Amino acid sequence: MTLQKVAAIAGLAVGLVAAGSGVAATTGAAAASASTSPANFGLAASPTAQPVSSQDRTFMDEASQINLAEISLGRYIQAHGTTATAKDLGARYVRDHTAAQAKLRALAARLKVSLPVTPGPQLQSVAARVEAQKGKSTDVAFARASVSGHKAAIAVFKKEERAGSNASVKAYAAGYLPMLEMHLKLAEHTESVLHVTSAPLYVSTVMTSTPAARGS
Repeated sequence: MTLQKVAAIAGLAVGLVAAGSGVAATTGAAAASASTSPANFGLAASPTAQPVSSQDRTFMDEASQINLAEISLGRYIQAHGTTATAKDLGARYVRDHTAAQAKLRALAARLKVSLPVTPGPQLQSVAARVEAQKGKSTDVAFARASVSGHKAAIAVFKKEERAGSNASVKAYAAGYLPMLEMHLKLAEHTESVLHVTSAPLYVSTVMTSTPAARGS
């Protein structure tokens, strides 16, 4: 056998081995990808795959009403309040509850839950009583409503933390509890600045037997 033929046979053997290794590597990579893809998909899908209980839905309904009521009341006091303390608190409500409502709407869309587009009758009644005041009495009524309202809201959010089923909804409740607690402290400070001593104006619950108008 000539030297040229030996070299040709050796080259062919090396080529076949290399090709086989390439096929094996490609097959191994595909298998590895296939084995990790379901796990990754499961992790990504798990937040929305969990059931949404009646408690979760009730909470989301109440949280939406709370956000909408605080945004509306905050805007009103910004326009009609007489003290910088009340106006600043109203601005804080508008900013924080607008952000909270945006997060809630995004969560509701993922979970296919419909949210109210207006506060319920009881919250609207509270707002009407604040708006019926004149001068500094408007600020006083706003401060009373803010304290009682945020105490009620904190109870709603803590109940979801304790009794909710869906991890994403529970996380939303836990995430926004510090905001509500800070708002309560600020509202109590506003009460002290305004020397508020009269009975609370806010109702103890945000829910009524009449559902609020709903939207997607």
